[in-house]
Amino acid sequence: MPDYVSLRDEILHLLEPLTATARDRRAEQTADRLCGAHERLLSGELTVVVCGEFNRGKSSLLNALLERPNILPVDPYFATSVAAVIRHGAPERAEVTLRLSDGTLKQERILLDRIGDYAAEGGKHSGEAVLLDLRLDVPRLESGLVLVDTPGVGGVYHHHTAVTMGQLPSADAVLFVLSAEEPLSDSETAFLREAAHAVRAADHPDALFHVLTKSDLREDIGADLAAGRRKIAAVTGRDPEDVLIVPVSSRLKQLHLAGVAEDDPERRARLLAASGFPRLEEALWSRLAAHRARLLLGGALVEAQAAVRTLLEPLLTEESALRDGSRARLEELRAETERESERLAELSSGAAPWRERLARELATLRTETADRTRAEFERVWRRAETEHLEVRAHLTKPARLADRINADLTLARSTVGEWAARRAAALQSGLARELGVELAGGTLGELPPAPVLDLGGFGRLHRPTREVREVEPATYRTVTRQRQAKRASGPAPSGFVNKARHLYRQAQDFLAPRYESYQERVLDRPERVRYRTVEEEIPERVLGERRRELAEAVGRARRDQEPLVARAVEEAVAAFARDIAAELDSRIEREQERTADTLERLRRSAERTAAEAARRLGELEAEQRPLRELGERVAVLADAVQGLAGREAAAPDSPDSPDGPGGRA
Repeated sequence: MPDYVSLRDEILHLLEPLTATARDRRAEQTADRLCGAHERLLSGELTVVVCGEFNRGKSSLLNALLERPNILPVDPYFATSVAAVIRHGAPERAEVTLRLSDGTLKQERILLDRIGDYAAEGGKHSGEAVLLDLRLDVPRLESGLVLVDTPGVGGVYHHHTAVTMGQLPSADAVLFVLSAEEPLSDSETAFLREAAHAVRAADHPDALFHVLTKSDLREDIGADLAAGRRKIAAVTGRDPEDVLIVPVSSRLKQLHLAGVAEDDPERRARLLAASGFPRLEEALWSRLAAHRARLLLGGALVEAQAAVRTLLEPLLTEESALRDGSRARLEELRAETERESERLAELSSGAAPWRERLARELATLRTETADRTRAEFERVWRRAETEHLEVRAHLTKPARLADRINADLTLARSTVGEWAARRAAALQSGLARELGVELAGGTLGELPPAPVLDLGGFGRLHRPTREVREVEPATYRTVTRQRQAKRASGPAPSGFVNKARHLYRQAQDFLAPRYESYQERVLDRPERVRYRTVEEEIPERVLGERRRELAEAVGRARRDQEPLVARAVEEAVAAFARDIAAELDSRIEREQERTADTLERLRRSAERTAAEAARRLGELEAEQRPLRELGERVAVLADAVQGLAGREAAAPDSPDSPDGPGGRA
């Protein structure tokens, strides 16, 4: 069974001769649509946002998945502060977007080994790192897979959660990283609740799944997985059996990549299997590629199939007229084509009934989108008032509060926009079927970005300080010393013997003096006086005042944004109307090109002699052959794409097993 990349390349190769034929036949609308399909297929991407709490092993996981052990820093004390977008690229390169002190953005090319300098919290560079763009020559990324490494949610750096939440709207899937060493934290469950809300609104039931890292450190991984499914199901509103958790060990995968047991292929294979990464890759590619196969590959094939029909039908009609040779058959074909041409002309007119119906349907969609937008934004503002304003870090650093609310607003806008775009696409497809013009589903717009909440005017609330005078008293110590002992003085004794003894003792004291010990208290260190600055807790009175001020600012922002959001809904629905009308008009125009070509061929057929008709039939056979072959190839590829999408969608939901991570390699 061919994979996505091989099918994509075959379809791209097939579109080229079709486009050339359309240009030669002056079927410009058909050629333009084929070019659009070619461009969408060539540039199609699938974005997977990898997120989780700090120190859960996200960077190690990505390094192992990309089979590039040192591309992302994995120091246990390293705090990733910006999102890193990883795409395929050759030659490899890295680029960082910096926000300078004046608010402008600047892009700089950096060396791959300096990624950690810009991704780390508190890295020293010329501005604030906003985004890292990495282009790596990794085969797995060639199909258009884009991986986004995000800062840890929750934890010490609260603004990291806002950065990560801001990445969710661009995600086709969310890969949440858990650790076998730590239970689910409150910040993790809160984030999962938000992510599940966004994914459920986007109607992607398989677009949120989980990886359990460091699972080789646990003996009973099955019990951990079951407990994890129950917890995640409780916060996401899913059934436990619908929660996919893939256990992996980045350490075992790194050992495999390092060539451990290279002389023992069987043991090395067991090492790779025990890492869990083969199962993770199977789940990742299968679950996420099914909708891409249907949307990109299937959409391109529908366009190719329509182009084959548009280019082949005039040839078949001309052949039918020439083979019959009767005036009656020619007139019948002409009348039939003219009726079709008139129907298409009526559809293309500004007064066509379908345009009025489109306006009515879009009015309903506008109302529903406005109601859904109000509900989503109400949820954001309610969280801001009841949760975010209770976080001390948000009160002392209002910029973080603004980041969090803006991230929530962005996610809400994307959730509603995705829902509305799907409803508009369904409306577009229904109209196309009723009008009789084939439609693969065009790319529709989305809700404009929500206005940004700015709380920078409040400034950072610093903790009060005071100078403290500290006196360190002098210290003394007791030492033991010796001194020469003195004999009792007195008059010289009388008598020769006594005088001799006295003189002998004096000589003895002089030549060998006697000593006695005594203790003395000595100053060890003089008194010291010093001053130091002490930070005090911010008084609750000050925090309460700041909370009230920020609540008023948030309330004003909410009131100011309501009309802007309502206008955004109007603009989005107006964009849907333009996109749908333009798509249907393009389809109608393509059909008009077909009928005009057919009528011209029928006119020329009526003027041909019998000999010219016979010669022309031979030419028609040669012109039809490549189009027939392309049509047959389109049908084969369509079956392959359907099989690929079905095979990927039917991938096993529970890739963990006793032989998975935690087993012995």
